[in-house]
Formats: sequence, structure tokens, C-alpha cells
Amino acid sequence: MANIGDLVLKSGLYTEPGVVIEKKENGSVVIDTEPMTIHKYHRYSNTTGLTETEKHKFNQILDNIYQKEDDVEKLNDIQKEIDMLKVDPLNKNIVQYLRNQQAVLIRQAKKLPRQYNWDEAQLKV
Repeated sequence: MANIGDLVLKSGLYTEPGVVIEKKENGSVVIDTEPMTIHKYHRYSNTTGLTETEKHKFNQILDNIYQKEDDVEKLNDIQKEIDMLKVDPLNKNIVQYLRNQQAVLIRQAKKLPRQYNWDEAQLKV
């Protein structure tokens, strides 16, 4: 099942990537290949799998965080967002995508967040 804003790498004879912009009642979808439309939904990473609302929230969070220059600050801010959002089970998809984005940033910056929350039962001490 496709969501509005899902990335389509290629479809049938069409080899240009695009995003789903409309779902029709007959089961077909309209795909837009305009790069700015793709960027609207996938500014930081491939957010296929999130609902349109979740995509918007994910991008809004990262828009605020990525205004900073320092990668360590970005990592810490992403971690704070994860910790705040994960208390509500409805945010589990956004939290997972934020964790994925954080992993990309950790590899890029070669740093870790200063503080994070972890389930005590999963600690190996």
C-alpha cells in the first residue's frame, strides 16, 4: 500500500524517480518526477513507509535541527527528539526514521550523542 509522498524509483517503462502525489479510487496512483516534489518529501532520507503526516513531522524536526552547523549538536538534538517522541507509541515510525538519520550522522561525524536513554534490561554491564 503506497502513501502520498512515497518514493518510486522507477515504474514500468518510466525510469525517472518520482513520488506518489495522488491515490485514485481505481487503485492507481499519480507519480510526479519533479525534483522539487521529491525533495518536499525526502529532504534528508528516503521516508517511504511513513504516512504523509509522519513525513511532514519528520522533515520539520530535521529542518529545525539541521539549521545548526555542529554535527555533535545535531546528534544531541536528534537524540532529545527521539527520547521525547518514543514515550508515545504512535510516534514509533518517526522515532525509527530519526534513529536511522542519527546513524547516518554518526557515521558522517564519527561522534556519538552525549546522552541517550536506554532500557535498563538491555544494558550489558
